[in-house]
Amino acid sequence: MPLTFSAIKNSACRSLYLTAPAAAALVTLTVNAHADAPSVVTSIKPIHSIASAVMEGVGTPYVLVDGASSPHGYALKPSQAFLLQGADVVFWVGPELAPSLKKPIETMAKNAVTVELIDASGIHQLNIREGASFDAHDHDHDDGHSGEEHAHDHAEKDDHDHAGGEHDHEEGEHEHAGHEHDDDDSHAEAHDHSGHDHDAEHQHAAHGAVDPHIWLNPENGIEIAKIMADTLAKQDPANAEIYKKNAAAFSKRIASLDQDISAELAPFAGKKFIVFHDAYHHFEHHYEIEASGSVTVSPEALASADRIQEIQGKIRDLGVSCVFQEPQFDAKLVSVVLEGSSARSGTLDPLGTDLENGPDLYPQLLKGLSSSLKECLGGAS
Repeated sequence: MPLTFSAIKNSACRSLYLTAPAAAALVTLTVNAHADAPSVVTSIKPIHSIASAVMEGVGTPYVLVDGASSPHGYALKPSQAFLLQGADVVFWVGPELAPSLKKPIETMAKNAVTVELIDASGIHQLNIREGASFDAHDHDHDDGHSGEEHAHDHAEKDDHDHAGGEHDHEEGEHEHAGHEHDDDDSHAEAHDHSGHDHDAEHQHAAHGAVDPHIWLNPENGIEIAKIMADTLAKQDPANAEIYKKNAAAFSKRIASLDQDISAELAPFAGKKFIVFHDAYHHFEHHYEIEASGSVTVSPEALASADRIQEIQGKIRDLGVSCVFQEPQFDAKLVSVVLEGSSARSGTLDPLGTDLENGPDLYPQLLKGLSSSLKECLGGAS
């Protein structure tokens, strides 16, 4: 039985290293093959899930940052570079979330239609909150939409067909400090880094910087599905109706889930909690449950002694119910923050680390965040 183009690409995904001749052959086949569906590459699991829902019955997209990996400093694998070279369409949030993907996408996906979702029209935007404590003024930023109100001064363009190099973000503009989370072995060690996250805070939360975790607002999830359907319909007119029908079904499913989550979280409005890092502003703002602060400015930056003391004071003074960790990172830092308090610990996962990839991941992710908040906030005094 002859090898199909899809089989060759799937084999490349499973293999980390290829010989030079095989790599060249793969690139040639990827560029020249006429598959039934466009070759679609996505950046992270939630975006992949939405694309999977839109493409259901036509094709299956690929994801770059999978498993427990963090997009903030992700290093591309060789097999993934070949996927980018053969991509017809690339959907990614943007360099604000994954600065290390900017150059590979621009240089390797030159033949692809690249859609930078954070800049797409209709996407609700919020600013990154500054400091360990999220004061009231940090909650009052305009819930703006991309396009006219984006902090980046992009020229007018087709919202759904961004070229790979069209957005000239500086690569380090929002880059997180690259420190690993395995050095929080003790309270004393954490306090040895008294000024450690000061510079990271300026990099991560420069005034007016846009929060890139856009998918955690379900309205953005619905808008992303529409953007994907429109983009794919242009690239693959033969399946345009399927894409649009799938996007409509996805939107209906998420709108219904949104109502359920709103009802589930309504009793916890005003409850005080601390998040691991400022990844949940879109979710909090949409459901009107605002965090009181974050343990660290960036998941890759070790929290300073001053920051830990500030958060501990916030827990004590406000009667914080819960401090949330994330499964991608060491929980020891949260244990240090909780010392001497009656607050509980919980887990929030913005990426769906342990969820199976596919169209169900995105709704499961939103429901999981709601359930985790309900469990911790509802069980705390």
